[in-house]
Amino acid sequence: MIFKVLLHAIWIALLTLLTQVGGLVWLIALVVGKLLRYKWPLRGLTWLLFIPFYCLVSFLAVPPLARLSGRVPLPAISNPQLRPENIWFCLLNRHYVRPGLLRALEEVTGQMQNRFPGTVVWYMDANFPFFDGYPLEPHFSHKDGKKVDLSIYWNDAGTLEPVEGNPSPFGYGVFAGPLPGERDYAAECERKGFWYIGLDGDLAAPFYHADRYVFDAGRTAELLRLLAGHPAVSRVLIQPHLKTRLGLSGLNKLRFQGCKAARHDDHAHVELR
Repeated sequence: MIFKVLLHAIWIALLTLLTQVGGLVWLIALVVGKLLRYKWPLRGLTWLLFIPFYCLVSFLAVPPLARLSGRVPLPAISNPQLRPENIWFCLLNRHYVRPGLLRALEEVTGQMQNRFPGTVVWYMDANFPFFDGYPLEPHFSHKDGKKVDLSIYWNDAGTLEPVEGNPSPFGYGVFAGPLPGERDYAAECERKGFWYIGLDGDLAAPFYHADRYVFDAGRTAELLRLLAGHPAVSRVLIQPHLKTRLGLSGLNKLRFQGCKAARHDDHAHVELR
């Protein structure tokens, strides 16, 4: 009995860590399942209840409640040019931002269409729907509704045509690393003991073939330029070698994230003022 309670406690903590609301939904499913089990003694009843309960809470209850907290969801399917890199970012409730950040992203997305018609702005982790200060692991700062990670762009190495989304199955970890002659800040950070800054690359490596993709400097440079030029954006974190390579050294809003955070040559971190 104690072991079973411990397992439920660990699972509730994990769901709360990953989704913010999942632990509460699991508790509800446990209580309702216990009440129904006398009439319907089905194996896996808690899971059968949890999945629809979680979907109802996440898609019907959380968005209006999040608005009361000053946060709105980024579009999952409603805007074909502003989309999640992976639908799991939405299913896990990690796609909430302040309304001002949503407006800024929509405006930048529209500007990208003028320069590169059909281009999608792909977002990844943003923030949870509730409570400033609530951590969005493994990030240090995604806890106030003002942060979002955007994917950089890639082309097919054979055709040089844009690829759909990011080669990584979870968005992070496909690096546009430094070229010969460019300063390798990530390697310097690792030598200082920050071994984890490239961990995303190790996790992504088994799931894609690096030689099938080439970095799209043109679209990435334009996206960074538009973000840095938007008055609602306070700063954009990007690896310094990309800032230099793309000819964006004069943009003061483009900054190095330092060694404590993961490397940023697989995505750009955008912050609202």
